[in-house]
Amino acid sequence: MEERKDPTIKQKTVADKPITIVCIVIIGIFVALMAAMPDATLNVVNVIFDAVTSVMGVPILWFVFIGLFICLYLAFSKHGKVKLGEGKPEFSMFSYIAMMMCAALAATATYYSFVEWSFYYAEPAFNIEAYSQEAAEMSLPYAFFHWGFSVQVIFVLTAIAIAYGYHVKKVPVLRVSAICESMMGDFKYKKPLGKIIDALTILSIVGGLGVSLGLGVPIISAGIAHVLNIETSFTLNLIVLLLVAVIFSITSIIGIEKGMKKLSDLTMYLMIVFIAFIFVVGPTKFIAKEFTYSIGKMLSNYVNMSLFTDPIGNSGFPEANTIFLFTLALNYAALMGIFITKISKGRTIKEVVLTCLLGISVGTWIMFAINGGFGLNAEVTGQYALSQASDTQAGLFELFGILPLGKVVLPIVYALTTLGFLATSLDSASFTLAVSATSKLDENGNPNPKFRLVWCAVLALVPLVIMFTGAPFSALKTICIVLSVPFLFVIVGMLVELFKWFKEDGN
Repeated sequence: MEERKDPTIKQKTVADKPITIVCIVIIGIFVALMAAMPDATLNVVNVIFDAVTSVMGVPILWFVFIGLFICLYLAFSKHGKVKLGEGKPEFSMFSYIAMMMCAALAATATYYSFVEWSFYYAEPAFNIEAYSQEAAEMSLPYAFFHWGFSVQVIFVLTAIAIAYGYHVKKVPVLRVSAICESMMGDFKYKKPLGKIIDALTILSIVGGLGVSLGLGVPIISAGIAHVLNIETSFTLNLIVLLLVAVIFSITSIIGIEKGMKKLSDLTMYLMIVFIAFIFVVGPTKFIAKEFTYSIGKMLSNYVNMSLFTDPIGNSGFPEANTIFLFTLALNYAALMGIFITKISKGRTIKEVVLTCLLGISVGTWIMFAINGGFGLNAEVTGQYALSQASDTQAGLFELFGILPLGKVVLPIVYALTTLGFLATSLDSASFTLAVSATSKLDENGNPNPKFRLVWCAVLALVPLVIMFTGAPFSALKTICIVLSVPFLFVIVGMLVELFKWFKEDGN
């Protein structure tokens, strides 16, 4: 195995130009097709997606369900004591969790924490009657399930395999392909397979983060339009997109310690103040009771939710929600795996597993309980029916209006929080993309900052073109999910080889 270079010796980074050029060309062709033939492209993509989910849906459900037990085994067996790299952890526990939450949740969670319950209230699982009391009672528990342990399982399993390879086995480059190639040993075709893995990593991340921008930018624009009493427009979206791009480009240049760490800390503090305000001035008693009830309901129904395929009713709920969200998490697997590896030096496997599983999940549940509980209470008490809103983004700001300071202050704070989550998530994405397209990192394991800026530009340009042409973001979201499915096999393969490494090393 190639040894990593001495960190005291300066080492220049080397970009992998073929992979970079090929991926950018593929991205450009797909965006051009969406702009020129949006309907035809969307139809083709949907056919592919339906075919993939019909074949892979059940295996994905089983993988995530069994994966939770693998995570717990990794944490509480002797493997949990293995330390990932020398020295003490580089970041405090708060910053560690904050960076993981910002990278994992992006702007999507700030939005869905308010509105996701309404989807399950209007179209519930288990053949429950829509808009009934039972549907209301299951709405937040299902949101907890979809954004809790299940999603984190995918991130944890990917991260532990990569982190062990990078920090313990000293694989010289922080790329998924490099870890896989090291695991494959003398396998004849490991180099071509590695290139395919790199390409899948890059394309999936660009697609997934393009979707995050496609969701986050209109939310911020809607907040600005609401406060200024103006109409949303392409110009306003462009200004917001450029602002986001400038912020995450600056943090990318500064680096993780000075850039993303501070921005993610600030974002988390702002989010804590925001949701604490809603909890205090909103329906406090209802939120506390709903949080407690929803946690119990989610835990007591965890097995049913995990393996619900609806073979008799064929409502399409598992495919449209659970399987869809799990495949979306697979789309972020490489990003989160590499990023968690980067910030986990000096921590044990047990710390990484439990921090990710519990830290992100509990933080997410609190956010969903307060934000979603506020919306659910407004619905059932007749103050505002978010589930009936024709435009949920605009409806969200109408919902804020029933609270004190809800006309101006809350929309501004919400827009700033969304901006922070989006910028930090894109910062982690630009790092992962640059790493995946770099054949040699510097002595500290970082890619060239200028190369990160190239990927910052790509991440910003994809949603910009789509917004300009009015093409549907759904096609981009669907195709990146299709691309993510192969990562299921990559993760399974890495886990098999990880346990072989444990055995070889006596860990």
